[in-house]
Amino acid sequence: MKVKSKVKVNLRSSRSCLAANLRAARSLHSWSQEELALECGLKRTYIGALERMEVNPGIDNLDKLAAGIGVLSHVLLLSPEQAHGTLYKSLKSTPGLMI
Repeated sequence: MKVKSKVKVNLRSSRSCLAANLRAARSLHSWSQEELALECGLKRTYIGALERMEVNPGIDNLDKLAAGIGVLSHVLLLSPEQAHGTLYKSLKSTPGLMI
């Protein structure tokens, strides 16, 4: 017998959440893919592939992305609605960035 849960489940994949959050972070910071890649120590083509959901990131690369953006790794896997506030706060922790 199946029991129906009253808890709403977000059916967005981790890959789509990461892609949306990377685009949102770049937009908030006014970074190109190349600038984000430089901040994270990754290649621009890899950032593009992540945003197009063509590749899965390794855990080490997820950590590099988060460090470059200024958030904890798990924030990049939250739904964009949940992550937005934390991504916005990362602006304030970026030295030399005017908001």
